[in-house]
Amino acid sequence: MGTLSVDELVGRDEWESVIETRRRPFVVYKFAATLDGRIAAEDGTSQWITSAESRAEVHLLRAGCDATVVGSGTQRADNPNLAVRGSDDPRLDLSIVDNPERQPLRVVIDSNARTPRDANVCNDAAPTLIVVAEDADASHLDGVAEVLRVRRADRGLDLHDVLARLLARGVRGVFLEGGPTLAGSFIARGLVDRVVNYVAPALLGSGKSGLQDAGIRSMSDILRLELVDVARSGSDVRLVARPVRR
Repeated sequence: MGTLSVDELVGRDEWESVIETRRRPFVVYKFAATLDGRIAAEDGTSQWITSAESRAEVHLLRAGCDATVVGSGTQRADNPNLAVRGSDDPRLDLSIVDNPERQPLRVVIDSNARTPRDANVCNDAAPTLIVVAEDADASHLDGVAEVLRVRRADRGLDLHDVLARLLARGVRGVFLEGGPTLAGSFIARGLVDRVVNYVAPALLGSGKSGLQDAGIRSMSDILRLELVDVARSGSDVRLVARPVRR
């Protein structure tokens, strides 16, 4: 496995520039996929595509940012906990694991407030913020999670507003864990600053793609990335890259 530090993995030395020029947190997008770009099989199963080492390193990435963000589709499909959990990786500060006050903020982008009150992200392992539309009925979340209301956009919620509101709360680095629809929305709006991709030496041939509708309709619109680092991660390859800004 590559030995980049936590700060190097999440591009911390680039955070300040993005915050000052774009008035939003730095966004790190992570996804794990097969060689043919699939993050789940045709029947929806996805455990596990990548190695135990890669999955453990995800907790390091979460710990390196101030908030972990997922969409409502990922919440409903996987019911993730999103809290940082312990591993044998010496780069992980284990004092974060058992202290909810030091855990990164868990954020679910959920336009229509479909996150159930018994979802894993609503437990007491870490603080949680459910971001919903201004007109959504989120009364079922009273007492179990904080709710943030933002305006709708032509596609989901206004992500610029979401990020601005997170920055106002002191969130300087965001770890975007998906899913592919939310990631596509972030990329379509130019809101991703770093990509961390774990690629497993496996093929599925069908199933869910790692990225959906990123607003790219032709090769002239392709988003090119600059490789920052390539390393082994267990049996996988980990690529770290940054978008080439035009």
